[in-house]
Amino acid sequence: MLAGDWHGNEHWARISCEAALRNDCRRILQLGDFGLWPGREDAWLDHVDQCARKAGAHLVWLDGNHENHDVLEEWRSLANESGLVQMRESVTWATRGARWEWGGLRFGALGGAVSLDRFLRRKGHNWWPGEEITRSDVERLGDGPLDVLATHTPPTATTPPRLRPLPFPQAILDDDRRARSLVDQAIRRTTPKLVVHGHLHVRYTSERDGWRVEGLAHDKSSERESLAVLELDSTLLAGLPG
Repeated sequence: MLAGDWHGNEHWARISCEAALRNDCRRILQLGDFGLWPGREDAWLDHVDQCARKAGAHLVWLDGNHENHDVLEEWRSLANESGLVQMRESVTWATRGARWEWGGLRFGALGGAVSLDRFLRRKGHNWWPGEEITRSDVERLGDGPLDVLATHTPPTATTPPRLRPLPFPQAILDDDRRARSLVDQAIRRTTPKLVVHGHLHVRYTSERDGWRVEGLAHDKSSERESLAVLELDSTLLAGLPG
């Protein structure tokens, strides 16, 4: 099961895991803005782990922009050779550049994004410079082909039709464009068939030349907009509404 932004919402985490159980999904891939926030990291991980175990599922999540990146930097040293960090029995963080296989398909992770509202936030409290994707992150992901690339930031080539530009400071918009261009680079290098992401809080599908983008919504949207089932088949790659 694919899941959009959770934002630390305990109720939505439970609903998402229950949906995974109903759809016979034993793996959940959460696409950033997971909700690892200061002062509640352990309680949140414990809650999500309990929900996942109750559903008989294992959760893999990407970091978004709204995470405690200072704490994540400490966890990063525990990553295995694939770039995965097991944080609880049924909760794993896919660091930027992580790679793994499910159902014979090759997955890659490139979390991170720019907070467009960072001028309203306080550094080290609800905003961290470590949120931004870097060239080093793209280098860690490498050039090996992927079937599915999971990101938080969308590629430049796709903008949902319902999403209108907002008057954010130009410097922040420039940072956002740079982050999206790094996702573009990762796509060119790894040639995935499918790119899945969160961040925009809008559900949409975009067909490109030889690949497809699926954007998932967030915890304030419906299950149909925020969750999706991905059929894992080495000969057929299809995303179906949840």
